[in-house]
Amino acid sequence: MKKLAKRFLFTIVWLLLIYTGYELGVWQLHRAQDLSASTAPVADKPVIELSKIASAGLNIPIKAVNRIVSASGEYSNKYLAKDQKLPDGKIVDLDVRLLDLYSGHSILVVRGVAEKSPIEIKSKVEVVGRLYPRQNVDRAFPKPGELSRIDPALVVSETTPFLYDGYIVLQKEELTPKIDTLFSPIPTPQLKPQISGFYWQHISYVVVWWFMAALVLIAPLFPQFRNPKSIKVGKRK
Repeated sequence: MKKLAKRFLFTIVWLLLIYTGYELGVWQLHRAQDLSASTAPVADKPVIELSKIASAGLNIPIKAVNRIVSASGEYSNKYLAKDQKLPDGKIVDLDVRLLDLYSGHSILVVRGVAEKSPIEIKSKVEVVGRLYPRQNVDRAFPKPGELSRIDPALVVSETTPFLYDGYIVLQKEELTPKIDTLFSPIPTPQLKPQISGFYWQHISYVVVWWFMAALVLIAPLFPQFRNPKSIKVGKRK
């Protein structure tokens, strides 16, 4: 009975080790697939109105991140976002405006690289750009009129209590009536999810874990595992 219980316990541990190795390999395989999918180019969907994909006062939906959106209204306030890093690694100051929409809500809009003296824009404006989530890390120590990060929480006030989460980086701007403005657009790449490691690194882990599972699977076929030899210890003289 004792021998049967021991064999049963050994079988459970043996199967558990095989299953663990297999599942770890599957997990690494999924990581490799996710990494491959995250780096693959994705075509932009058609332009959509901001109000149809997000709501003011609520967190930005995942489906809204990276979408090309349109909005119209008037710029009310202007800010300088200090020490912002562009996709090419260059550090610049950005011209950020608060766009008051005709719906009564507002959203932050990044017009591009800031000039020395950003001009006032009193015209009606229609914008098209990519929607990004708010920044969570401060980039600088701000002075009055500056932003440490591009975050609507920093500009919420009694006059603008309902802001859309995130911000728009301009791709196109139309003013009515038209005025000459210094518009220096910046690249608007899609954000990619951050997955640690490299594709072939995860694939190598898949091979390692499945190889270990295979070794455990065939281990009972070897005589030394079926009938381990007992080592006799002689008495010391």
